[in-house]
Amino acid sequence: MDDDPAGLEWIDRAVDRNSGAELAALKAHAERAGDETLFSFEDTVHIEGAAEDAYAFVDEARLWDRRLPHVSAVQLTEDTPGLQRLRMDTVAKDGSTHTTESFRVCFPHDRIVYKQVTLPALMTVHTGYWTFLPAADGRVAATSQHTVVLNTANIAAVLGPRATVADARAYVRDALGANSRATLGHAKDHAESRR
Repeated sequence: MDDDPAGLEWIDRAVDRNSGAELAALKAHAERAGDETLFSFEDTVHIEGAAEDAYAFVDEARLWDRRLPHVSAVQLTEDTPGLQRLRMDTVAKDGSTHTTESFRVCFPHDRIVYKQVTLPALMTVHTGYWTFLPAADGRVAATSQHTVVLNTANIAAVLGPRATVADARAYVRDALGANSRATLGHAKDHAESRR
């Protein structure tokens, strides 16, 4: 790059603008510390099979509408290997269906990380990861981790006028955890059947 004054001025403005945005995001995150609307959790199953096979089950999300009872429709695009856009319809315990969309980055054969960009009504943020790691006992520890920020504006509409943040946390934890545990259970069956 040359020392063109217009180019240098543009870089200065971009750095100033981005630094301001990053500081604002950092401030918001720091202020959220201790906030009940932000929480993380994980579920783990142990598999007597290959990590590659369990990983493949989660990586092959395009098949989930045939493999997972809580998924009624799925669209997965992967124009670049390991970078996925996953859109799916999930059936809740009450029979209702909601559509989510996530972007996933896949690291064969040990982890898949994602950010959900189309969210259920009770969440403003949902990120997470799947890991498939050797355990000390020779099995594979397959883990699903979630980080969530609740959408407090929708708690009453979804759970009723008396529902609290604690109720919403429990509801989201139960719903996401149940789906993750079901997916991990099917991944376990898949991997163990291939031994």
